[in-house]
Parts: sequence; C-alpha cells; structure tokens
Amino acid sequence: NGERIKLTQVEYSIMKMFMENPGKALSREEILDMVWGRDYFGELKIVDVNIRRLRLKIEDNVQNPTYITTVWGYGYKWGF
Repeated sequence: NGERIKLTQVEYSIMKMFMENPGKALSREEILDMVWGRDYFGELKIVDVNIRRLRLKIEDNVQNPTYITTVWGYGYKWGF
C-alpha cells in the first residue's frame, strides 16, 4: 500500500532472496541455506516461522497470501 514496513535482518534477507528468484519455487532447505547459511544447524521450522512473520507484515490477507505463496510439500515462492 505504499507504506514503509520495518523488517528484521532475517526478514530483509528473505525478501532479498525472493526478489532475486521471482516465481521460482524454493525449498525450505534452499531458503535455510541462502538466508541462514550452510553452517546453520537448527530446526528447519525456523523458515516457516519467519515466513509467517513476514506475511503478517506484507500480506493483505494472511489466510490467502498473494506475495509469498506456499508450494505444498516443498517450500515457498514469490507470487503465483
């Protein structure tokens, strides 16, 4: 809506990753590697948690997202 939103460093990294890969489905593992780095040894669910937080900030309808869409059983992508 033309409004500025405040993003955490991780949220910004996720947005940057999506902008660099528009329309490409990215697996949770790929997102984890690109944002947190290959040396990260934590839960894969951190990707889902941060996508959810980012959606709360950018989506008009979190239940029916238009920007960050879920690719069921795989990961996420920017747009339809």
